[in-house]
Amino acid sequence: MSQEELREMYRERLKREKQCWISSVTGINKDVLTRFKLGRIDLYPYLFVKLEDYLLNN
Repeated sequence: MSQEELREMYRERLKREKQCWISSVTGINKDVLTRFKLGRIDLYPYLFVKLEDYLLNN
């Protein structure tokens, strides 16, 4: 999965869940998630894996 595919999946999930909840469950800082969502940054590999795992398995 690419960063862009994960970003789109994340945006879709935000229609159902709050970003602060995803942040607390994954342990990823909400500011990092905001910048990722807006396309300003790509996630580090270990953060990518955490978010991908959450989005695919929950």
